[in-house]
Amino acid sequence: MLYSLDEDGKSFVVNHKFVETAASDLGLLEKAIEEWIAQNPALLFPKEQVLVFAQSVAGASMADILGLDSLGKLIIVEIKRDWSDRSTVSQLLEYAARYQDSSYETFNQLAKEYKNWAGRELIERFREFADLPQFSERDLFRSQRVFIVAPESDIALKKIVQWLRRYGVPIEFVPFRLFADDQQRPRFLDIEGATGETEAQGGDDVWAGHWIFNTNETYCPGAYERMFAERVIAIQGYENGGENLEGAAAGQKVFAYVNRQGIRALGDIIDEKVKPGKGIFLDNKGVQLPEEYHLDVAWKVVLPQDLALSNSQAADMGYSLPVRTVFGQLHRGKLAARIESEVRKRGAPSSSA
Repeated sequence: MLYSLDEDGKSFVVNHKFVETAASDLGLLEKAIEEWIAQNPALLFPKEQVLVFAQSVAGASMADILGLDSLGKLIIVEIKRDWSDRSTVSQLLEYAARYQDSSYETFNQLAKEYKNWAGRELIERFREFADLPQFSERDLFRSQRVFIVAPESDIALKKIVQWLRRYGVPIEFVPFRLFADDQQRPRFLDIEGATGETEAQGGDDVWAGHWIFNTNETYCPGAYERMFAERVIAIQGYENGGENLEGAAAGQKVFAYVNRQGIRALGDIIDEKVKPGKGIFLDNKGVQLPEEYHLDVAWKVVLPQDLALSNSQAADMGYSLPVRTVFGQLHRGKLAARIESEVRKRGAPSSSA
């Protein structure tokens, strides 16, 4: 149960009550929940960006949402508005098996017919999204990630998902909750979100302490320059506050990736504590934007734009970077070390380090 807190003079008082309620009791269809996620993929993927290119069509046997992550993996999402059981896993794996044998042309046709895509080629949109202008359509959809989104499930489903994950199947169960007011109107959606972009680890090439951070210039161009000057990585405007910067430890390394440019900096994480901050994300009048969080970094190398290591160049070295991840691990440690070495070769230590 949720309660709203309203301001009353100099204090706050408990006011309205919001009760967790089933979607069916509120008259919500699964299509409505599907639309929420398709139009706002950050609800399901708070730690990365996903390119949604198709949704379910009446009368067609297909998953609710199809998308691509920045590595070209197919995202398959199945949504249940109420209780989910083991049959949902069977349904989702059936879709995954069928899509494994689907051609690029099949997915491209879905994308061309998708709203707001205006008939554009799927590979063109993906190349822009992933900063990989030479990416081949043959390399799309080589692997998959599958997600069940539902308010609750039986124990059997959760055990099946846990067992599949233990054996390397990229499947997640993501729960959500709906809260309604006393007029039975849906008012709040609480969704945990997926754990983040995943990569297959091969042999002994395991994580060696490297992270990648996307500076995300979409709404605040030039913010990365202030990050380099202030010795931080920073995020702004996320519903989950500073959680997307959590998980690292002091002494681990982070690459700063600037969209449409490449890796611009390499640094050491100073302090694992994520703190509220200011001064990085400003509007066009120089006014501070709300909800800014920092993680302190000692930048060791800051590259000029013409020396940035692009995602295409990293791919030529053997590593397609998860560039749409907000802040995530580069799991393949040996290749990450090669990229670190290349970045160090391209630039001298920052004078501010």
